[in-house]
Amino acid sequence: MSSRESTSPKSCNSLKPKFPYDLPAPCVDDVLSLRKRYSGYLSGAVAIGPQKYYMQGIYNDYAEALYEFQFRPSDVVVASYPKTGTTWTEELVWLLLNNFDYSQAKTPLDMRFPFLEADCIIDRRVFEFPEVAERMNGEPPPGPFDSLHRARDLPDRRALKTHLPFSLLSPELLRTSKVVYVTRDPRDVAVSFYHHHKIILSHGFSGTIDEFIDDFIEDKVLYSPFWSHVREAWEKRDEPNLLIITYEELKSDLPAVILRIASFLDVSVSDAQLETLTKHLHIDSMRCNPAINPDHDPIVKIDPHEGGFVRKGAVGGWRSSLSETSQAKLEAWMRRNAQGLDQHFGWT
Repeated sequence: MSSRESTSPKSCNSLKPKFPYDLPAPCVDDVLSLRKRYSGYLSGAVAIGPQKYYMQGIYNDYAEALYEFQFRPSDVVVASYPKTGTTWTEELVWLLLNNFDYSQAKTPLDMRFPFLEADCIIDRRVFEFPEVAERMNGEPPPGPFDSLHRARDLPDRRALKTHLPFSLLSPELLRTSKVVYVTRDPRDVAVSFYHHHKIILSHGFSGTIDEFIDDFIEDKVLYSPFWSHVREAWEKRDEPNLLIITYEELKSDLPAVILRIASFLDVSVSDAQLETLTKHLHIDSMRCNPAINPDHDPIVKIDPHEGGFVRKGAVGGWRSSLSETSQAKLEAWMRRNAQGLDQHFGWT
């Protein structure tokens, strides 16, 4: 991941629209109760807005700048709850927007596709952790990602990524820019997010998968509640600037999804371009693509037992990954919260 000299995050945008929610003081006690599992959450936790979206305390420093970020009519935003197929969709969208430039696509994805809130999900103090410091090999810790500034400075047509729900983004977003929202069966999301926490050292996660599932269900995992996040997008499904896709669709008929997104973005795709892009986006190709796998980042520790940043790419893998107890908890949680979304998306 790259860095640049930091400036105040609030300097990126005008002061309107105003962030509509109170910014509560970080609840350090809440994190301390989970400290043995999430030692990287050094700034505590906050629950934001009516849906109580769970974020690290450092989110408060960026909340207004993120909400006030000025989107452009030519922007394309990939939005999602984490581990739903975001990276897959980013690579697809970027190549459509950039005339299938596979040479330029060798540039790391986070440089081509800024992650707007990157600075508020990694506390810089984690670079002092012994395991992370050892992986730095004597190099000084990187500065802030400054993704908001990098995004602001990009020329049109910008490709931007966020995991924030719509309510924490500018209300002008869907009136201004095109958004591709990707979602996935939450049981597979939970398993993938667990493995993500195991290899991304900035979380400091040391719990079991069953403990993680409990946290996921109790909305004590970053960006949760999952259902509120998805429902916000679903309620906007008729907006002409919003396209909702699923991981399951990407997996079952990738060429069809490529063509849907291309049509949404007004990009023409020839048969030859479709064939090449489909091969490039195959899960085996994605898994070994160094431009989208941050394996050499000091906060990423690849464990052969956990898989890499891009793992199995399976649908329904939760069945073989979770204990019967965790499966039962997740299915009861879905019955309480899905309210038809599971049937629409085929998560049954």
